[in-house]
Amino acid sequence: MGTFPTIVPVFAERKSPAEMIRLGLNTEHHAVPGAYVSFIYHMGGSTVKWFRDTFAAEEHRQAERRGEDIYPRLFDELPKAPGPLLILPHFAPMGPPDFLSDSSGVIVGLKTDTTRGEILKSVLEANNFAHRMTVDRLDSVGIAIESMRAVGGGSRSDSACQICADIFNRPVLRPTVSEAGAFGAALLSGLSAGVYDSLEAAARPRGRSERVFEPDPARVAAYEEIYQRYLRLRELATDFTRELTAWKESSHYPRSR
Repeated sequence: MGTFPTIVPVFAERKSPAEMIRLGLNTEHHAVPGAYVSFIYHMGGSTVKWFRDTFAAEEHRQAERRGEDIYPRLFDELPKAPGPLLILPHFAPMGPPDFLSDSSGVIVGLKTDTTRGEILKSVLEANNFAHRMTVDRLDSVGIAIESMRAVGGGSRSDSACQICADIFNRPVLRPTVSEAGAFGAALLSGLSAGVYDSLEAAARPRGRSERVFEPDPARVAAYEEIYQRYLRLRELATDFTRELTAWKESSHYPRSR
């Protein structure tokens, strides 16, 4: 959970390349022998940075001077209920299933009383909706995600982890160590250096979860309805935003001289 929100399903046998490609997915060898992974990703985290730099620029500068992180303060403003907006998170290039790089973002439902916390909540929801399209199709290739582990900078937010659990209707486990990339590399180095006898020995005492976020049935039901509306917005708006992007990049777009 960061600039590139990414879901990395781990599976024990290689799936049909044709079926994986149909979903826009690759297949890579896991660092653990005998396991495979794929990557479901997009640049939705850059939309969170856009929000910060647009709606809290001065607060962010002041927090940096004090050596503080602005995000906890912004996340404290998130409403408890699902966000009132629908957002197409095409602010930056998207990954699976269709790898859009020529679209643009859409925000629907803005009112004069819309708060910045509501906008941020809807941004986080949209990033998860974009991933859910691919996750929902994994069963067709025999990959069943039973639970998720949240790592990276964004996983420090309880709200972000709970939104993920509610939208995907799966438990989200947050390990005690959130910077999993560096930590995993250290464990593999320890294995190579003989500090550990096996991968299991390296990982076992360190694989504990700090907290488990369980899906809330009421919010799961609410998000199911919102997700269906998100899919409709995506269907209605994507072609238009691509057309608009092409027009703005063409010589026909009126620019000041």
